[in-house]
Amino acid sequence: MALLGYKKIGEGKKNIFFLHELMGDHKNYDPILPYLNTDDFSHYFIDHRGYGFSKDIEGEYSALEAASDVSELISHLGLDEVYVLAHSMSTMIAQKLALIDSRVKKLILITPIPASGVNVAELAKKALLDEMRKNESAVERIVHDSSKRYTDTWREYRIDMGYNSSTVEARVGYMNMYLYTDFQSEAEQNINIPIKIIVGKHDFKVFAKRDVSKNFAQYKDVEIVECMEAGHYPMIECPVYFVSKLDEFLRY
Repeated sequence: MALLGYKKIGEGKKNIFFLHELMGDHKNYDPILPYLNTDDFSHYFIDHRGYGFSKDIEGEYSALEAASDVSELISHLGLDEVYVLAHSMSTMIAQKLALIDSRVKKLILITPIPASGVNVAELAKKALLDEMRKNESAVERIVHDSSKRYTDTWREYRIDMGYNSSTVEARVGYMNMYLYTDFQSEAEQNINIPIKIIVGKHDFKVFAKRDVSKNFAQYKDVEIVECMEAGHYPMIECPVYFVSKLDEFLRY
């Protein structure tokens, strides 16, 4: 089992693990750093295999492998309880982690993917994977489609992040994960901890509040809030709001 790389901020008794999306790494959370409660919480910004601090670690890039990696890190750090905050792709990994590790006490899911994955036609899945594998234009297209409200400088920054924060193999592997993995029934029946969700008003339709509400309707304890000024990156687009909701979610 490989030990994932991470950055720790704060020395509080409560522990929060931050997991990143497909086209970024731990640096996606940099805008929130000045506003974190470092007295009460220890914040661990973790990179999955093939990303950031863990870029040299190869794997099969499955939900179970990634969740097991995070579970191993919890053990390595000697922690008894953790809160897990995950963004987009990693929300599937966080749900799998909650199924295999009872030390996870609460999930905070940002623009989440359901445990059933992303439901698109088979031809579309193959086209997405082929485009990502060729490493030519998938990143640019996704960034442009998700950034129509913002400047060219922002788009160039996100494209650079999309290519340079991870390996091609990792991006293809985790895209394959959320296109072909489905453990929805298991998650609905066995995840009993509170789930807090943040969605962005201007995100893709698949991440819209109405669709997310349907995807998580059968879970036992779910709260969904909508950030009215964000798209797919509430932590970057609205960092003060983001940390305020985080504090609210973890206050009790």
